[in-house]
Amino acid sequence: MSASLFFLFFLLVGTSLFFVPTHQKPTISLNTTTLSKSGNAVLIQWSEISDPSHLDWLGIYSPPSSAHDDFVGYLFLSSSPGWQSGSGRLSIPLTNLRSNYSFRIFRWTDSEINPKKRDHDRNPLPGTKHLLAESPELGFGPGRGPEQIHLAYTDRDDEMRVMFVTADGGERRVRYGVRRKALGQVAVARVGRYEREDMCDAPANESVG
Repeated sequence: MSASLFFLFFLLVGTSLFFVPTHQKPTISLNTTTLSKSGNAVLIQWSEISDPSHLDWLGIYSPPSSAHDDFVGYLFLSSSPGWQSGSGRLSIPLTNLRSNYSFRIFRWTDSEINPKKRDHDRNPLPGTKHLLAESPELGFGPGRGPEQIHLAYTDRDDEMRVMFVTADGGERRVRYGVRRKALGQVAVARVGRYEREDMCDAPANESVG
């Protein structure tokens, strides 16, 4: 083998050994996959978004098996400082929906904006054609107390109604009184359950969840 051919062979092998791809696959990471109670926040971080756009967005899904169009909320990545670098982070408080969450990042372009599809604030709904990344699932830890507590008047002047959500149908009791440190009265809660069909509108009362 001549010296010139040997040098060319070495150059090709050496180049392949030290070649590093310039484009990595976009990723999403969570600071935790288990929240201790409803209302706690999760920190979502992403990186390696190539040619970031002001319309790139993060979809919030529950349950994680939901179709791309059935997100329960969304945020634009541009709401994170430094989003132009292709990396960023957002902190989102989550309500315990008694189903796990997941998060997905999509690319959306100006040419794909559909003025006929709008959210409740009359903003165009983001498109889901170009999925870039998907997160692990996130859930809530066991042993949680009552959540989503609501207090309301009834038709009686001497009565109040307390409503709350629990993880199961076991017996619950409510202590009450005229002062915070004098809750001497006890009432046994009546357990009720609502199903998907009880939701007010589609698609929640048809196939999601």
